[in-house]
Amino acid sequence: MALLLVSGVVGGCQVGPAPPAAADLRTGAPPWDAPRDAVSYIDKAGFERLPLDFSGPSPYTLTIAVTVDGKPVQVPAGIGVDKLRAEQAAVHTHTTDGQVWVEAKTAAEHPTLAQFFTLWGLRYDAKCLADACTDLKITVNGTPAPWNTPLTRNAHVIVTVRH
Repeated sequence: MALLLVSGVVGGCQVGPAPPAAADLRTGAPPWDAPRDAVSYIDKAGFERLPLDFSGPSPYTLTIAVTVDGKPVQVPAGIGVDKLRAEQAAVHTHTTDGQVWVEAKTAAEHPTLAQFFTLWGLRYDAKCLADACTDLKITVNGTPAPWNTPLTRNAHVIVTVRH
């Protein structure tokens, strides 16, 4: 009888991390941390969950700089990385200097700026970044680009917007 009781108690315990919180795209003002439960954002952005040690056949980097109301916004480390579950997206950050890594499984994958902001957990569309919805401008290597521009090798992406 005691054995059944113990196995019932132990059997009810959860093993591994708790289920992730749902992806909630934030609309508040910066600063913006990287989401804690990154797997929800990886799924929402349409990326495959990859192991933390994954490196695609042709990894590359680019930089993203964000300015809101004329003030720089730090791009945090850990975007697209879920350390608790040891998973990452093909697009992710390791540092706070705006360097973004793209480690896709194939060269046919073309991640976009919109997917990056979804990984970051921010509302982003053709007019707004989070709660800032005036004069959204994107440049890539100094040339105006669409809001959903692809993230390409060695690109320098600048996002500016005002309230």
